[in-house]
Amino acid sequence: MNAFLLLTLLLSKAPQNDSLPSSSIKSKQDVLTCQLKENKKYQNEQDRIYLLIEKQVHHLRGDLQNWNNDSSMKLITKSESIEQGIRPNTTFAGDISFLCRFGKYDAGVVGTTRSNLLKNELIPVLRYLIRTHKTGDLKTSDGRAWGDAWQSAHWASALGNAAWWSWDGLPDDVKSGVRKVVAHEADRIQHTTPPHQVISDSKSEENAWNSQVLSEALILMPNDSRYAQWEKALQKWAFSSYLRAADSTSKTVIDHKTVSEQYTGANIYDDFTLENHDIVHPDYMGAWIMNAGNDLDYLMTGRKPFDAFLYNLPNIYNDEKKFFLPDGGYCYPNGQDWALFRNADWMPVHATAVARFNDPGAVYFLHAALETAEKMQARNKDGAIYAPGENYFASAQAHVGYWLVQAWLVLHFAQKELPLKDPQETGVTYFKDGKFIIHRTGTVIHSVSWGAKTMIQLMPVAKDHIVSPDDRNGIGRISINDTVQRVSVKSFDVKESDSAFVVRLLVAHGKYMEATIECASTPDGRLSIQETLRAVKACNTDFIETLSFGILNNPNWVYETGTRSLQIGQQQYMVKAGAGGVYSAEANTAGIDKLNFTLDKLSFITYKTATRLDRSRFTDILVLNAIPGKHEWKEGEVVSQKKLVINVK
Repeated sequence: MNAFLLLTLLLSKAPQNDSLPSSSIKSKQDVLTCQLKENKKYQNEQDRIYLLIEKQVHHLRGDLQNWNNDSSMKLITKSESIEQGIRPNTTFAGDISFLCRFGKYDAGVVGTTRSNLLKNELIPVLRYLIRTHKTGDLKTSDGRAWGDAWQSAHWASALGNAAWWSWDGLPDDVKSGVRKVVAHEADRIQHTTPPHQVISDSKSEENAWNSQVLSEALILMPNDSRYAQWEKALQKWAFSSYLRAADSTSKTVIDHKTVSEQYTGANIYDDFTLENHDIVHPDYMGAWIMNAGNDLDYLMTGRKPFDAFLYNLPNIYNDEKKFFLPDGGYCYPNGQDWALFRNADWMPVHATAVARFNDPGAVYFLHAALETAEKMQARNKDGAIYAPGENYFASAQAHVGYWLVQAWLVLHFAQKELPLKDPQETGVTYFKDGKFIIHRTGTVIHSVSWGAKTMIQLMPVAKDHIVSPDDRNGIGRISINDTVQRVSVKSFDVKESDSAFVVRLLVAHGKYMEATIECASTPDGRLSIQETLRAVKACNTDFIETLSFGILNNPNWVYETGTRSLQIGQQQYMVKAGAGGVYSAEANTAGIDKLNFTLDKLSFITYKTATRLDRSRFTDILVLNAIPGKHEWKEGEVVSQKKLVINVK
């Protein structure tokens, strides 16, 4: 530990984790101070991340404005008490405070001196945030103070970090105000019981972010009489975040007690996947970086971290590696309802896995995400990582800087430098709880899902994903009475080996149509889908579009060209992104760039080009079994029967 960090404060009577609660710190210091020592391991990666942060702050500073014409209070958003009015400002404060305190600052890149950044930008932002909180004396411009909200502990923890990193340079009124905000939110969380839910909406992320404000309270108020209560609550909330049902009987000792003794309920599946937004969601699997943030707080203040902070996290990351692609982004077997190109956001996931899990595969994905983030930033002269329209989340630009800060900091605690090499994550993984299966080869990822979403995908293992995570991939859409029918799985059967799988599904399209589907992957990367579609009741269809796939076609993404090469039978087209238009023909072959689709019989094939962004991406739709227009079907009639084989050139 002392190879990385020296503390003047905590040399003797720091709180220990030998028992809960621990005793208060007895010190003349009134806040825990941190002092990172230079760590030559991953210096190149740290330097590149630091430059990304500097440029991102340069962009964010362009939105900085006085509030109500008062230069003593500033913000980068519209003044509101809700998330989009507070969270971007707290994370922006964290971004600029980090630059005020750490690293080899370049005023030419940031656009101002370090002194000005502290005095005329950070302090006014902090003052605005503390005065408009429920503990302050003002309200935001919507007439309400912020705080006591579902996510306000998360915002307060970022505010706490922003103050902590630049503590010595802050005036007394700001120090006092930040402490009031953090103590208020910490008390609220400390008196609340951590919730648990596995299906549809895991509480893992919420519990983790609530735990963080307790960690900030310990840092900013080490002599407070509530210290022991906050610390006990911190361990409880952090530990609750990523528990599985299987942990209820675990005799593993965590923080001097068995897991089963501390078990309060599950938030993730036994296979370490989790559901959020009604899908198995890799983005939220990676939200464990907030628990890892607590771990980082303890490392930076010379205290031994609680075991609870990292409990189950390496296992979750091991699952995540099955989804990661060479650009540092994910494939999404259950679809993606957020913006797709969030590669830079996953930097602290990889950096923590490098520094704290000693995971050799994480080095490769860290470099992949770094390269992509640099390419993203290079598109925008002002330093923004996200291009306009690329991420509709209100906090996206400010929070990506905050995640990068965490990545830079945690790399200082790497114990050894691991080699950079492609981890070649290959083989079949059956996620029985998540109800999907993945077969990863050297060239493609096959996935079939039959739980929260029913999807079939083949994704190239490439920086250009080609395939968009459309939530009807492989299944398609059937419209009856002007309504696209809801899809449900009536039965499934899975056969797997180390290098192949066969999945049989009986899929209902509403109450009128059923599809019997057999999906088979092969070791050489081919995926076959055999579909028999029947009318189980007499009906009239408006259109049938099965065996369909979303195709990414973006004009400004760093690994796309803005044009796709389309082939239907013998016809060749160059499809411009966002241009609209429908291409169709009767054929038994189709191709999109290096993806080939071959049917066992002639079929009406269509390709519909997107005309607008949806979820911050353009998704064209390739339909390999199209029956356009109205048709009448008798009960029991076979509508279509086709076998499709997909492979990569």
